[in-house]
Amino acid sequence: MNKQFSVPDYMQELVMASGQGLDLLTHTLAKVINRPVLVSTSAYKLVASSSHYDCEFFQVELDDPRIHDESLFLCYISAGTFKVRAIGRAIAPLGRVIGYIFILSNEDNPDREAFQPLLDYTSSLYAVHLQSRLELKQEQSKFKNAFLYDLLYGNLKRSEDIIATGEMWGWNFSRPHTVMVFLLPDPEHHNPGHHLMDFLSRIIEQIFIDNYYKNPALILRQNELVILVPLQADKPALQKEEILGFAEKTFSQIRTTELNNLVTCGVGQVYSESTDLFRSYQEAKVAFEMGKLLEIPVPFFSELGLERILYKHDLQDLKEYYVHVLGELHKQDDPESSLIALLESFAENQFDVNKTAKAIFMHPNTLRYRLNKIENILGKPLTDNHTRLDIMAALKIKRLHTIEKLLA
Repeated sequence: MNKQFSVPDYMQELVMASGQGLDLLTHTLAKVINRPVLVSTSAYKLVASSSHYDCEFFQVELDDPRIHDESLFLCYISAGTFKVRAIGRAIAPLGRVIGYIFILSNEDNPDREAFQPLLDYTSSLYAVHLQSRLELKQEQSKFKNAFLYDLLYGNLKRSEDIIATGEMWGWNFSRPHTVMVFLLPDPEHHNPGHHLMDFLSRIIEQIFIDNYYKNPALILRQNELVILVPLQADKPALQKEEILGFAEKTFSQIRTTELNNLVTCGVGQVYSESTDLFRSYQEAKVAFEMGKLLEIPVPFFSELGLERILYKHDLQDLKEYYVHVLGELHKQDDPESSLIALLESFAENQFDVNKTAKAIFMHPNTLRYRLNKIENILGKPLTDNHTRLDIMAALKIKRLHTIEKLLA
């Protein structure tokens, strides 16, 4: 029995258009469904549209964040003052999201099911184009990433070579630079469909371009984004102000997205010699760790002082020092009165009795009584500057390293 197979006219039209590029495919799809169409990367960067939209990136507010890669979803798309209702569909060959198709609508609750078969089919056509673009971009990035990797790990020994190679991408490594590290929690704890690193990269790239009018020297490594920031100022105070401004703009933008409260950062020291930038990278990672412990929003390695020495020092030496200074107080401390906590407050308030009493809501005479008790246990006067220095160092050790480790 002979069977006849027919292909709908619109499918033939879409296939023919696809052979001539993304733009024609998008205009053809818009004509078939009689609605405007946008196509983006996984980070919502516009790659094609059936109408002119004056934006490079846009934001997407999902009605339900828990969507399957092949499900149609309702959302709002916004960019600046522009905001519109849309139906979205992920472009996800082999389960990996590489982009999205959006059908714009003037209805609050458009009929998704009517578009499902067409978008399922069209997404496969878009996947071919976006996958080719992605592969080309990845190929172009290989050499760039290899260069940045060697730079950050100190494998490049000649400034002349670094400067010449950097010029290929518009980076001027003859200027002073610092390294900033932005980190997300372990990505395996999050649904990979959220593309958090893509969001972070997009935000930082755009802010960098707005500030410096060029593409950044940036590399992604799992849940870590490393960016080399050129400094236009020559004075340290102005350099810090410039870096802090960049960080504040970044976190201000992050707070408007699902990345809110997830991103932490660290800032290395500024170096004029490009061969020293690997030091700034290592310092930025230490600053990040210290910032988490000390609850500093934008930690600068250059401002960590004694903490950065204590953090990297031999743990056994730190344990012996802590026990020498505060070990007896630690042994005799009463959890209810908590003399260690009292001493910490005293040190934080510059060893000022009245200031400390006010800060912890305690009568000055009661505070003096307990401080006298601490002096008797330590066998040293708290008025002595050398004793105060030892106490401050020991308390910093306590904060940077868990007591269990120190006294194990």
